[in-house]
Amino acid sequence: MIVAMARELGAGGRDVGERTAAQLNAELLDKQIVDLVAARIGAPASYVAQRDENVEGFVERLFRAITAADPEAYSAARTPDWSEERLVRLTADIISERAAERSVVVIGRGAPSLLKDRAGILRVFVSAPCDVRCLRVMQRAGCSAEEAARKIKDSDRHRAAYVQQYYGIVWQDHHNYDLVVNTGRLTPEAAGRLIADAARELEAKRNRPRPM
Repeated sequence: MIVAMARELGAGGRDVGERTAAQLNAELLDKQIVDLVAARIGAPASYVAQRDENVEGFVERLFRAITAADPEAYSAARTPDWSEERLVRLTADIISERAAERSVVVIGRGAPSLLKDRAGILRVFVSAPCDVRCLRVMQRAGCSAEEAARKIKDSDRHRAAYVQQYYGIVWQDHHNYDLVVNTGRLTPEAAGRLIADAARELEAKRNRPRPM
């Protein structure tokens, strides 16, 4: 089974993803992808420590963390091909490989678009009202309402640009998903159960014998 999940900052996508993966006994791919990409390009995964996705983009976080290990080794004249395009390709390759081998719950990185043609995939968008998102970010980051709103705006802009640039779709358009979950109404546990049940139903439907 494959669940590909997009989420808004402050909507609790990580919590929902963890519970979904536990329900399905599936591998969770979220921040782990940073380590997998770092290993693929030969960088020590231990240096990929700064993973706060609130403001920075995935590529910027990965590149900053890796180059921090040895700034002189990665001077402009000696930097290997760690362009955004290559890192996005590697990310897509790793997600696709994992999805071909096992049941996975993939969070972000354009996965709902990347994997949309896989049989039995469930594409999910995890959302919440703006006031709920803002309050959660304030609590998690210990910041003001104004700062939380800025973080949310920056995150939404980056994620929308990433998906638009590399997959040509509108990130928050609900027509691009099979299921939209509002965590302003549902707890992470309830959302995880709902998503897992939907994924099982799709898998069962796919495996039913077709009428002759």
